[in-house]
Amino acid sequence: MKRLSIAIAAIVACACAGAQSIPNSAETDVAKLAIAALAKDLGIAADKIQVDTVRSVNWPDSSIGCPRPGRAYMQVITPGHKVSLRADGRIYVVHEAKGRAFVCEKTKPYAGVDPKGELVFGSMMLEARRDLAARLGVPESEIQMTAAQEQTWEDAGLGCPEPGKTYPPGKVTGWVLTFEQAKRPFTYHTDLHRTIPCPAISSQ
Repeated sequence: MKRLSIAIAAIVACACAGAQSIPNSAETDVAKLAIAALAKDLGIAADKIQVDTVRSVNWPDSSIGCPRPGRAYMQVITPGHKVSLRADGRIYVVHEAKGRAFVCEKTKPYAGVDPKGELVFGSMMLEARRDLAARLGVPESEIQMTAAQEQTWEDAGLGCPEPGKTYPPGKVTGWVLTFEQAKRPFTYHTDLHRTIPCPAISSQ
């Protein structure tokens, strides 16, 4: 899973203020292609679209992961990408292979995650993934989100209080976000204001 700038539309406009480093030019090109495909599909300007992730995928056949009823496809592994985009308060997924990109309405951005929920905690998810990649010393492409569950804690410690720190009682609602790296699970707790690894990564 590759995280590009959440404001990667600025790349299309040749602006780089606030943009994060891009993993490689090939995936930058894929992101631009996906933005162009969605912009055309929705009839909106490219700079109205944000990119969450660009993930490498081996599509199982020539349908590129989005088969149409009644059509036959070549059963050949097709390398490409799955791109998650945001526009007008919604999440869209674009499939790409061999320079061809199109919006696939059948695909969910993240397995096991309600797209409506992802719109709520999405920025915290991206923050957690960046933090986890830095702690593990691996590229963000190696980290995949696997689940998200709404949670209520007894206080602002979010179920993982800092040693020696006390918190005033009071219910706090947020999310438990689950990630995987090399088949190892990691969880983060977020109240949509701050995001913390729980348990601490050093104890994993």
